[in-house]
Amino acid sequence: MATIVAAIVGQPPVLSAEAISPDALVNAGELTVCLPRNGGVIAGRRLTGGSGFDYRVSNALAAHMGLPLNVVWIENDLDEESDPIRETYAMLAYRLCDAIPGHPRYEGAVGPSEYGRASLPRWLGMPQEIDPVTNLLKDSLAGFVDVEPVTVTSGYMRTQIGLVYRDETPEPGGLDDLQNRRLALQQGTLSGAIATLQVAPVDRALLKMMNPGAGFLWEVENQNLALAIVDVPAFDAHLKANPFSPLRLARWRHAIGMDIGVAVLADNRALAQALDAAIAELLASGQFSQFAAEEGMTYSAPVSSDLAPRFTLETLREAR
Repeated sequence: MATIVAAIVGQPPVLSAEAISPDALVNAGELTVCLPRNGGVIAGRRLTGGSGFDYRVSNALAAHMGLPLNVVWIENDLDEESDPIRETYAMLAYRLCDAIPGHPRYEGAVGPSEYGRASLPRWLGMPQEIDPVTNLLKDSLAGFVDVEPVTVTSGYMRTQIGLVYRDETPEPGGLDDLQNRRLALQQGTLSGAIATLQVAPVDRALLKMMNPGAGFLWEVENQNLALAIVDVPAFDAHLKANPFSPLRLARWRHAIGMDIGVAVLADNRALAQALDAAIAELLASGQFSQFAAEEGMTYSAPVSSDLAPRFTLETLREAR
């Protein structure tokens, strides 16, 4: 697989497999990444391997490092109780994988964690045991694990926040252009906080708070809501799952966005450096934007070499 991808991207490996210590990898001689099993345009498991932007990115990174790719497919159902950042800390500490794409380049998402333990998600191929009640196999949950400091590579994309509106209705020009239409937002999310703080007081009665997750835009459709504020990749994923959706993505983008990199354990410096080198070459060659176009994902390039600072109510209220 790595040879095939290297041929596609048309560049030699950045770092040979021999340059990375076997101790730096979960499985010696290959790059193991954790990806969502059903992540829409981001990543997904297929009978022939995988699909999605982060799957393509992972393949290309492995190829540039001269390593075959091994994917651990995780369950990724986001709900109000889940925490992707904590799960990333848990998966890396458990040595389930070497690297996890899709990690925010944000001060609050790296370094020593603010909690000592975190819970692992389910994954395909996890250990199983006999259920004493049913005598059937069931997943043997690992539960909570001690976490370790995490770092993130340089960015390979930037996630942005946009507005979604219904087809054949006026396209909104921003949060000050609701035109007396209901605006759906997700509880406990950055986009939801921005909408709550920045919508004019006269329009706050138009806000509709909803549960977060992959079902959010489906509920927007079902409840016939006129507008929604979302991360742009979430809309792309919805459109891929529902090509006949009446929802459309407005051209407006909020000023607050987030560069996205690959999470690794902080003490795995050799791997982080190898990934940084591969990301730099792929970014310069335009491969990431090409992958996104082929997967039906709206792509934005990273904009900063610095981590985003922690958000405050003031920054969320003032950034436009």
